[in-house]
Amino acid sequence: MCGIIGYTGKKESAPYLIDGLKALEYRGYDSAGVAVCGADGLRIIKSAGKVAALEIKVKAVSPEGTCGIAHTRWATHGKPTEINSHPHTDCSGEIAVVHNGIIENYLPVKERLEKNGHRFKSETDTEVIAHLLEEKLKNASGDYEKELLKAVAEAAAELSGSYAVAAVWKKAPGTVIGAKKKSPLVAGIGDGENFLGSDVSAFGNHTDKAVYMDDGDIAVIKASGVEIYDKNCAPKKYEISVMEKSGSEAGKNGLEHYMLKEIREQPFTIKSTIESVLADIDSAFGIKTGDLKKIKNIMMVGCGTAYHATATAKYWMEEFTNIPTQAELASEYKYRKAAIPKETLAIFVSQSGETADTVAALEKAKEAGFKTVAICNVYGSTISRISDHTFYTKCGQEISVASTKAFTAQLAALFALSVLIGRAVGFLDEKTEKRLLDELSRIPEAVGEAVKSEGAVKELAERYYRDKSFVFLGRNVNYPIALEGALKLKEITYLQAEGFAAGEIKHGPIALLSVGTPVIALAPGDSLFDKMSNACEEVMARGAEAVAVTDSRGNKALDPKIKNRIVLPDTPEYLAPMVNVVALQLFAYWIARLNGREIDQPRNLAKSVTVE
Repeated sequence: MCGIIGYTGKKESAPYLIDGLKALEYRGYDSAGVAVCGADGLRIIKSAGKVAALEIKVKAVSPEGTCGIAHTRWATHGKPTEINSHPHTDCSGEIAVVHNGIIENYLPVKERLEKNGHRFKSETDTEVIAHLLEEKLKNASGDYEKELLKAVAEAAAELSGSYAVAAVWKKAPGTVIGAKKKSPLVAGIGDGENFLGSDVSAFGNHTDKAVYMDDGDIAVIKASGVEIYDKNCAPKKYEISVMEKSGSEAGKNGLEHYMLKEIREQPFTIKSTIESVLADIDSAFGIKTGDLKKIKNIMMVGCGTAYHATATAKYWMEEFTNIPTQAELASEYKYRKAAIPKETLAIFVSQSGETADTVAALEKAKEAGFKTVAICNVYGSTISRISDHTFYTKCGQEISVASTKAFTAQLAALFALSVLIGRAVGFLDEKTEKRLLDELSRIPEAVGEAVKSEGAVKELAERYYRDKSFVFLGRNVNYPIALEGALKLKEITYLQAEGFAAGEIKHGPIALLSVGTPVIALAPGDSLFDKMSNACEEVMARGAEAVAVTDSRGNKALDPKIKNRIVLPDTPEYLAPMVNVVALQLFAYWIARLNGREIDQPRNLAKSVTVE
């Protein structure tokens, strides 16, 4: 969850470190810190709160040194205070360490080190790494860079859990050493300067060349170059990846929040994703038609918003393929004793490609012998590298913690994949396949019209933003969209919001309703319109206020008593989720904005969840 940046080169490191932290702040913003290694040793500057607070302190001090590491934190062990912020140091103050992940055995390691005389300052698990390195290096002499490499390898062998670590040592100036296990870490190759980061955004403003590290790898970063070693300190060859740059990533386009910018980008990002698929659908997902023909079971896995994408796609998969399909929460699947049916296709969905629970579920699926396909938005991510095949959504970087454009792109990709499988197994004929894909190709236009509903959505938000509880209802493919609408509202407003299958409202959830409770009902004029209309009647009979998200067909048939409406363009029933969710994203955004929330960086959350 936390963000790491390391720099070494010929220039002052502090500006590079702060620049990297700003790019990584979506990973955590509880606290931040830098360690600059200069002629006088290490200079540590830390601050509780966001990177902006740290930047003020760094500018005031202007630490000198051409090598350093920095960190922005999402707290796991210990409260988000300055003392618990990274970097952490050893007793001597000569070693500094930053870390992303969780050291599961830190308590016994800490107890052993304390018995040896080490004194700890923080509540974190990370601090044990610095003291463990001190212990390994206490008798070091001679080639200090080599000694530090050896110490990092030995320390890593004693740690259980997940980690991406960067370390610097006063006695090895100009050198940053990184190690990883089950947490992302990537090296950046520059011109006379090199980098280490949690992801390429950490150094993307300075180089487009990256080296993705494998579990067990140790990187030695110097101004003169990058070296990669295995866990036994044996040199490894590595591949340099050249990253694509997207103009859509720059700034907020004059808007107050990235979230609004990303909502408005969806006509373009979903169009780009669909065009990428339709250019050659037979090869877009990597898996061969012959392998698809053998599929007897489909499992889709994700967390949070990505899980809602899989839950929506479950309806498409079963309707278009006639193959039993499960949508699984990664955090549950990885620990339960799940069945292992033969000829299973397992599909893993993650915006970042680094979600720890999803990575673990993917590893479990591969151990079971399932064929695996990843759908993610970040090139070279862990999930894309582990999976048999990967399809990349074309969204550019998504910065706001609450996912919007990645979600609609995931839906588009999953819809196309369900049609591809349906044709491969012979359940869809060629004519039906063409019709479905033609309808998919027209969705960006409808999404564009949904974005234009912002004015009407804002008016509704102005009516309801003072309410403290919201209910979202949907049926069939729109049921997971009700869940997603509730999640978006919870994430960025901190208000109570629940999503339900509309047919289940009378089986308990209706007890939540009181006079005036806003109930957002996804009620397009489709085959279940009458059922959704009945649900609206039931909630209004209890004094709640129904807010209908509908289309022109539903708008004509809705009871006149339902005065609050968002009317979206007519869309084929099974594609409506990609349009309806835009209105719910905008609703959450404006409720949050009217309540003065920090929309892009909501409390307690981080964009990339790389720890359990």
